[in-house]
Amino acid sequence: MDIALYIVAILWIAIGVFILLYTEKTMNIFKKLFHTEKVRVLSILPILFGIVLIIGAFVCTQVFFLSLILGMLALLKGLYLIMGPMSQIKRLMDWWFNKATTSFIRLCGLIIFVLGITLLSNL
Repeated sequence: MDIALYIVAILWIAIGVFILLYTEKTMNIFKKLFHTEKVRVLSILPILFGIVLIIGAFVCTQVFFLSLILGMLALLKGLYLIMGPMSQIKRLMDWWFNKATTSFIRLCGLIIFVLGITLLSNL
């Protein structure tokens, strides 16, 4: 399970760096991947990340609270994408991919990067 947490941490670091350095290109790639009509199918990704983080919290106790909280948030996000009202989800996705400012997206990239570094340094 440690390997899965390392993979999650490195993935977050890489995504954070790409969002910070190549904001427009990265958001265009994410838009092609995730801004589709099949949002409910893609909601399996945050659910899987959440399950990995929650299990990792109990296996690797050095990152217990960080992994547990992030895992619960990811799991809740995935469940919301499955069970939430589709009109609200479409508005949220439209805002994120079309209306969010570049500085806000970079701030989110910085937060993702810092969470990845924090997770990796505590493993």
